[in-house]
Parts: sequence; structure tokens; C-alpha cells
Amino acid sequence: MNKEIEELKNYLKALPKLADEGREERIKKATDDYRSFMYTYLPHQIEFQFEETSDFRNFVYDELPDIIETNRLIELEAYRGGAKTTVISRGMTLWVMLTKRKRYGVLLSSTNDVVVESMETIKAELEDNATLRSDFDVVIGTPWTDNEIVFYVKGNPVKIKAAGAGKKIRGSNFMGQRPDWINLDDIENDENVESKTQRDKLYRWFIKAIMKLPSRKSRTHTFMVVGTRLHHDSLLARIAKRSDCYHRNFPLVIEMPSRLDELTKENLSLEIVGDAVLDDPDIDVLSIFSDFLEDKESFYSELQNQPISSEGLTFGNYSTYSDAPEMNAYYIGVDPALGKTKGDYFGLAVLGYSKPLKRYYASVQGHKTKPENMIPLIVSKFISLRSTGVPVKIAIETVQFQEFFKDKLKSEALSIGVPLPVVEIKNRASKELRIDSLSPHISDGTILIDQNSHLLVEELTTYPKAPHDDLLDALEMAWRIAFRGAGLDMKAVERVQKTFKLTPKGRILE
Repeated sequence: MNKEIEELKNYLKALPKLADEGREERIKKATDDYRSFMYTYLPHQIEFQFEETSDFRNFVYDELPDIIETNRLIELEAYRGGAKTTVISRGMTLWVMLTKRKRYGVLLSSTNDVVVESMETIKAELEDNATLRSDFDVVIGTPWTDNEIVFYVKGNPVKIKAAGAGKKIRGSNFMGQRPDWINLDDIENDENVESKTQRDKLYRWFIKAIMKLPSRKSRTHTFMVVGTRLHHDSLLARIAKRSDCYHRNFPLVIEMPSRLDELTKENLSLEIVGDAVLDDPDIDVLSIFSDFLEDKESFYSELQNQPISSEGLTFGNYSTYSDAPEMNAYYIGVDPALGKTKGDYFGLAVLGYSKPLKRYYASVQGHKTKPENMIPLIVSKFISLRSTGVPVKIAIETVQFQEFFKDKLKSEALSIGVPLPVVEIKNRASKELRIDSLSPHISDGTILIDQNSHLLVEELTTYPKAPHDDLLDALEMAWRIAFRGAGLDMKAVERVQKTFKLTPKGRILE
């Protein structure tokens, strides 16, 4: 028995049983309402607040109980530290068993050691939580082992089994009942997502062994899959694509700070990141973005469910720089975020060219600001670059609202005596193809990426499934006027299509 379980058992033994007065009402309320069950019997399992601050946990308490009644396959992806094991794999498992919603549960995790810890926690509650035992008339049965327990709830037999990923689940019939609660909790680890062979093996186990656990005639079973996505082709990713799967993703950072591209280790402060929106506002936002600066790969995978893997990604290989050399020319690409969906960025890309090194250096920022604030930003950037004494060009797409924006930009700049060398771009190819054409030049190191261009790095490491691509769009326009005037490099497009198996519309073939 590990130290935490021993401490839990000692705590429960010292906890007084609740009074019998109001017992029936207490039981009924906890039976009907999962939040009340957790608050009444398991408040020690989590820093419980009846006014819960986490959107994810509020969803689990208030909405998930109804969802498990109507959906057979449910997948919830949530960030590390969101207490998903506590409130689903342990708390909800106890709730559905004690309230007779389910009779035979199977708990699965990445390894046997991990799932046994959950079993030990459940066993401790059933053995030593006096109020829970009394209110639900719990009687311990046999077997009572690390991986298999039987108990009785008001005289009705209930069973829970546990196993690690890939293990055979033997004895899947209990008194005529096949499993009706199958909970997969963090079933993936770094090892079983490392190669496609291992990912395929895990998926086959899920399809051939786990999905066959319930009775074929069952209409009341539930597959509850909870975890953090570790690879874009992982078991969680594959399950989420199934048409019969109810899927929700709960990242920790719901909205990135508006000044993310100004963030460095030296200026990390509430002034820079304080407007970030977190799933749980009680979490220290400074510690989260300290982790972001320290290890972006872990941040996106463990906290955002956006795993960074070079395999199969258009921009899987890119190189960064910290100090740029002297430039011989600058090219600015502008994606003004006019007439787009809420949440898109105003992308401002600066592409510097070093003739001696024959390389381009990209620094791209994303801003969430009103159109009237965009023009001073562009003019200021142009003046700053032009003051170095090298030529500067600006690329702007001229369709719909952008045409008006371009004219307004030029006239306002002229009003303060700054003529802007604007190159008008009329895009005929789709945005996906235009962005794809950057890949060979980024992959071979012709274009280097500023390591502090955080939003651009996010787009590079998640494209083509990125939540936004405004900065890549701006960079492509800057690259186009730098390398090919205003024409699209169709040879580069064809290379990308062939390499990444893209259709003519830039979509990845499954």
C-alpha cells in the first residue's frame, strides 16, 4: 500500500459518520445529483467548491450524468491537473455503481500500476468511508484484490475489474451480467504512441477486445474514455473521429493572452499574460506560461491536447533563430483579419533577407485589435525597418474589405509624409495551397523562424489542424513578394501535395 492510500484510509477512519437525521433526503439527493454525491461523500478527494471554478469539472458534475444515459461511447479530453481521474474514473465509477446505474465496471489505464492506484482508492472509500458504507448499505464481498473486487449495494452484487492497456480481460461475465461501465483513463503513454505500429496495436486491442466487452444486445452500457492526447494519430484521436462518439475537448488555456508574442522569460508578468482565459481561473496563470516558455511541446500536448509531432505534419521540420544578422531587404506581409470570424488574428509578418547567408528570417506577430489600430502598427513597423537603410516592401491582399483597408493605410501614411511601397496581391489559389507552398523553404532552412514568434510556432506545429492560420497567411504573402513577386510557386505546391498526399484543395487524405 502506498503512502497516499494509507493516509486516505487513516483520514477516513477518523472521519465521523454523518447523522441519521435527514439520511433519506441526503441519499436521494446524492443519487439524483452527481455533484451532491461528491460534495456529501467524497469532498476530501478534491478541493471541492459547490461554486466550482472549472468549466471542465462543472461539465462533469452537471452535464455528463445525462450524457451517459443517451450515449454509448464518450470521450473527454482534458488537461493534466484537471482532476479527470478523480471526478470521473474514481468518483463517477463509485456513483454509477452505488446508485445501481451500472453493475459491472472495468477500469483500464496505460499500465497495471496506474489503474491499481485507482482501485486502491475506490477500495479505501468502500472499506473506511463510514457514511458512504452506511447510506448505501455496502457489504464487502469476494474476491477483494488489487485488480478485482465484488461488493453488495443494498444486497445487490456489483463488480469492478482493472487492467493495463493491451491486457486480456478474462471472466467478462459476472452473474449473467457483462461489463456495462468501461472506463479508459489515460490509456496512452509516451511509449505506446511512439510508433505507428504501437498505435495500431493499441487501436486493434480497443476494437477487438474492449469494444466487445458489453453484451451485443446492451443498450445501457457506457464506454467512458478520458485522457490527454499525446499524438495526433493516437487512440484518443482515432476514437474522436468515430461517428458514434460523443467527444469534447477541454484545454486549460481557452484563450491565449493578447500579448503572447511579446512574452519572454524576462518580462513574464500579469501585465503580459493576465488576460489569458483559463478553464480554471484559480490556477496561477504565471506558472502556466512559465511552463509554456520552458517546454512548448509539453504545454501543447499536456495542457491543450494539441500534441506536437513532426510525423505527418506539413511543417514538421523548422529551425529557429534568436539573433538575426544584418539584413539586405525586408518584406512585410499583412493579414488584417477583416470580415473574418471572431478570434482570428491580425497577422503582421516581417521577413528579412540576408544576402551573404542566403537565408530569410521570419518574425511574425498576431494581434487582436480593432481595424483602426492596425494602420499605426504597420506604419510604425515600416518606419522602424526603413530606418536601417535597406529597402522594404509591403504585401496586402486586395479583395473585399482588404481593398478599402489598403487604400486607407496608404492615405493615412501619406498624411504624415510616409509613402508606403505596397504590393497588391490578388489571390487565385486557395489559402491552403498558398500556405502549403511555404513548407519546402521552411523545412530546408531557407526560412528561419524567430523563436519568440510564439503564435507562429503554434501554427507551424499544429497545421493543417491548427485553430487559426492567420500568421502563416501573412508570412506566405511576405515570402511571395520576396521570392516570386506576386506569383504563387506552383512547383513548390506540387512538391508539398506529393509529399503530404494532399488533394488539390489542400486537404490531407485519411
